[in-house]
Amino acid sequence: MRKGTESKIEAIRDWLDERIDSGEAGDRLPNIKTIMRSFDTAQRTVQHALRPAIEDGRLRARPGAGLIICNPQQPADESWEGDLLVLYRISDSRLAHNVLQEMEARLKSRGLKILQIGYSSEAQALDVLGRMGRFKSCLIQIHFEVISIAFLAALRRCSRHIIVDGVSAVGIDADAIGTNWREALSVAFRTLQQRGHQRIGFLTSAHDARQIAMARREFRLLCRWLPDPDQGYLLEIDKLPGAIQIDDVTSALAPLQSPDGDLPFTALIAWGIVEGFVLERALTDLGQDIGNGLSVILLGSTDFQSEHIDRFDVIGNSHQQKLDVFEQVISRRIALEDLPPQVHYLNIDHVLHGSVISIDQD
Repeated sequence: MRKGTESKIEAIRDWLDERIDSGEAGDRLPNIKTIMRSFDTAQRTVQHALRPAIEDGRLRARPGAGLIICNPQQPADESWEGDLLVLYRISDSRLAHNVLQEMEARLKSRGLKILQIGYSSEAQALDVLGRMGRFKSCLIQIHFEVISIAFLAALRRCSRHIIVDGVSAVGIDADAIGTNWREALSVAFRTLQQRGHQRIGFLTSAHDARQIAMARREFRLLCRWLPDPDQGYLLEIDKLPGAIQIDDVTSALAPLQSPDGDLPFTALIAWGIVEGFVLERALTDLGQDIGNGLSVILLGSTDFQSEHIDRFDVIGNSHQQKLDVFEQVISRRIALEDLPPQVHYLNIDHVLHGSVISIDQD
């Protein structure tokens, strides 16, 4: 090794020793590129200088997180930046926001360290994760969007466990908590059939997310059991759940109305409209008599009042039960319990608010 290189290695090691001795476990040092510029040297020289501190456990170099000071008396995995990292894709869903706010309040009241970050694109989230330390667990709310392998790998680098809000991302090394909306749809469809309805519509998102696509497929299958399978009407809106507005609903239904204003079905199942007033206003604007001329069932949260506004019969999960399951699973993951990841399906309930009537089958 040349003398100039040796002197730079020695200078870097002296600098490192000083920074480590004056810092605390968990503190981050400048990354390798910054050190290269500061000492005007090559990457190989910096890596050679870092090696003793890394080997004796005083320093940890991890892709994305950079250089972190460690306590050599502790295993590296016990050096945590926090208990829970919460990542959520920014959306218009009031229910999605409420889940995170209430969950954060519950956990913080127990003295746990929580960091909550919203993102608008996966690239933005990856950039944030690249600058994060390591957390005991990560709760991710993707709001039906695709989650890539690169994103999962980044989550894994910065957290020991991953918990997904929703069961659209099953089959991966993560806990998933949510509702089987195909089950909720089936209960709604069967309820309407039992009330004598033989012409049924299903208003939902056209998005290709797994849960949504499978619900549309389930509806087509259920329609085979109608006296006339062609009397099942699938109405798709090209927006994600939570983003559907009054004009979207009226635009989807208005072309189906007869000159007298009647719709071709006597009952409607709606999923993805997370503000009940949106559906009520749209149907009222179209001249529909809810709970009389037209029976309506909303798929959603049974105890989140703004979704059904005590106006629509609602079939789905309990918001409070969802929070309880989240708290239980997150607590066990933060405690670093060695358990295999699980899919936690929430119970399906049916709450009546008078928007469904029986009709004469004769």
